[in-house]
Amino acid sequence: MPPTPTFPAFSVNPRRQDYDDSNSQQNLKPFNPRQSDSRSSDPQPNSGPSDSKPSNAQPSNPQRRQGGSDRDRHNRLHPSNFFAALSSLAENDRITGLFMMACALAGLILANLPETGPGLNALAAWIPLDLPGGLSLSLKDWIQDGLLTIFFLTMGLDLRQEAATGTLRDHRQVLLPTLAALGGVAVPILIYCLFNLGSPAGLRGWAVPTATDAAFSLAALQLLLPKAGPALQAFLMTLAIFDDLIGVLLIALGYSSLGQPSWLLVCLVGLVVWALLVRAASRSARLWRPLVFICLLGALAGGLLAWYGLFKAGIHPVLAGVAMGLLTPVARSKAAEAEATEAEESSASTAPNLTEPTEHRRTDTKPSGTEPTETHPPVTNQANTKPAGFEPTEIEPNRNPTLSPAERLDHFLTPLSALVVLPLFAFFSLSISLDQLGPGLLTDRVFWGATLGLALGKPLGIMTMLILAGHVGLRRPAGSTTGNMIGLCQLCGIGFTMSFLIANLAFAGSPHLESALLGVLAGSVLSVLIVAVGTIPGRLRSARHVSS
Repeated sequence: MPPTPTFPAFSVNPRRQDYDDSNSQQNLKPFNPRQSDSRSSDPQPNSGPSDSKPSNAQPSNPQRRQGGSDRDRHNRLHPSNFFAALSSLAENDRITGLFMMACALAGLILANLPETGPGLNALAAWIPLDLPGGLSLSLKDWIQDGLLTIFFLTMGLDLRQEAATGTLRDHRQVLLPTLAALGGVAVPILIYCLFNLGSPAGLRGWAVPTATDAAFSLAALQLLLPKAGPALQAFLMTLAIFDDLIGVLLIALGYSSLGQPSWLLVCLVGLVVWALLVRAASRSARLWRPLVFICLLGALAGGLLAWYGLFKAGIHPVLAGVAMGLLTPVARSKAAEAEATEAEESSASTAPNLTEPTEHRRTDTKPSGTEPTETHPPVTNQANTKPAGFEPTEIEPNRNPTLSPAERLDHFLTPLSALVVLPLFAFFSLSISLDQLGPGLLTDRVFWGATLGLALGKPLGIMTMLILAGHVGLRRPAGSTTGNMIGLCQLCGIGFTMSFLIANLAFAGSPHLESALLGVLAGSVLSVLIVAVGTIPGRLRSARHVSS
């Protein structure tokens, strides 16, 4: 007769052991049907001959396992998870840049097909809403003047955030990108004006080749120059921020006509309402939840009032988005700070101290007279070998569980801006017919001014300022080489969103509009091709080195 096995005297909760794996210290393994089958096929100590047959082991509670999988599927399809996936997708510069490029090329192709060209032109000229107050705009105008304000709002939020907590806070890091951005604006303007001397109509587009598209440039930098470190990416991002800021100033000063100055007071009132109610919404979260919704609706009304005030004053209304972003607070309220402190303290109190040596931890004492059970080493035993002062990041409490109003708004609007607004704007901006251009495009001054202003003027101006800055003692980004810096300067010739907008403002209703838009597209593509061809020798050397 086989001996009767002995078991520990302490009680085990079978319900928790079956399907609760939240306690990592017990090291409970999940159910595996194959392992269960192999174990059940061995003869058990207390089983008779009839029990030695292999049995098809099933989960202890199949209905609960099925319910758990249904809950997991429901959680995956939850709207919050869907929005989180959209947010991560919108923050991927490669995907958003390629998507915007695809939309721009799709608009250009569809506008020149005989089957879709007339319908697309009719759609762009369609007036969806016949509103009073001069707001009877076409669909293309609503996208350019209305929806694009969301993009400028995110731009203002990024500027506000960077100025408060980012790279723009350190004046030493800001000086070099600022000088580079100024050089990248001055030289393209000079090249464009040289091509259009004697053409007053063409000179209206002097600011077209001055912009750098941050999303496209960062995506191209990561694809074509993968060895560019974080310092180069931060330098390019800071340069693009100042480039956008200069573009905003150029639009306000060069392409706005102050027809009715009194409407600027209306815009000012709207901005004040926006600033006050956004701050009130961030501070009233703990007082009364519906009050937050009311404050946000009032802030939206103030933003719309500021937009309409600029529209009636004769200034391009998208600039209201930049002002609204700059007026959004980046500091968390006292209530949010208290909530963050409470969450941090609760996380710190419930988290185990993994840095404490194993021999000093509390262990469950076994009752006397029982045989010692097999103990598994803790999952985090490697953490005990770390030097003093090591803090594991796996259980580190969240230091910022509540975001500032600017971060929340930016997180909410970025998917809408990157995945909807900018692709629509690129699609309708390049929905132009090439029938009227023909071979005359090769001799068009506006086309060549925009093309060479971006592909030649931007890198030449930025490199010139970097060389001059080096002579006065300003250091280049850490880890940068001459080749990487040349490639980065060349990629700054990619200009889409801001250049398209300036072209539409400069040549509205003019035959030069198509030439300017195609010049922006040609200059951007040429900048990418120059960097791609320039990196071919290095890629070939790397391939030969790997093969050898």
